[in-house]
Amino acid sequence: MVVVSETVVSELDESRTEQLRELLEGLGLPEGRLSTGELESVVRAVAARPELFEDLVVDDVTNRWWLLLYKSDNYEVRILSWERDQSSDWHDHGGSSGAFAFTAGTVIEYYRASNQVDIETVRYSAGDHGSFDPAHVHDMLYETGRPAVSVHAYSPPLKGLTFYERTALGFVARDFLLEEVRGESRSPGSRP
Repeated sequence: MVVVSETVVSELDESRTEQLRELLEGLGLPEGRLSTGELESVVRAVAARPELFEDLVVDDVTNRWWLLLYKSDNYEVRILSWERDQSSDWHDHGGSSGAFAFTAGTVIEYYRASNQVDIETVRYSAGDHGSFDPAHVHDMLYETGRPAVSVHAYSPPLKGLTFYERTALGFVARDFLLEEVRGESRSPGSRP
């Protein structure tokens, strides 16, 4: 089900969408682009309310899965699940900043270091959270949990993702995938 109400889009039912709206409005978020700190507040608040999404998580060992929980004019919130051998591939978020919080399992984030060539890593498990600016290029890889589950927020809402190849000289953009194209070719919750 997709609920559309006063510039809010959600793949949750109407009752859960309203509960999520109340939760997010209680954070007193500003209009316009949210800071990484504000996005972290969003994901921590949503992750603390697993009853809003926990029973909706799909454990798919073949395809990466996500579900749009809430999308307004200036940010969006999604849940993602991660299974064996699943990674996000090297990508950025098309100009959006973001944050994530893990509610189950463990995922390793590999990200482009400040010198634009080297790789750094961090491991996230249930209760951990992180954030990134628009220049952040990373790959997230499942490690443990059946499935690993994370809550993500992006501001502005995702328009598309740029995918990269890692080379000896750094990262080279190979493809840009518009969010609208991804949305048209998927059923709710599926991910290419």
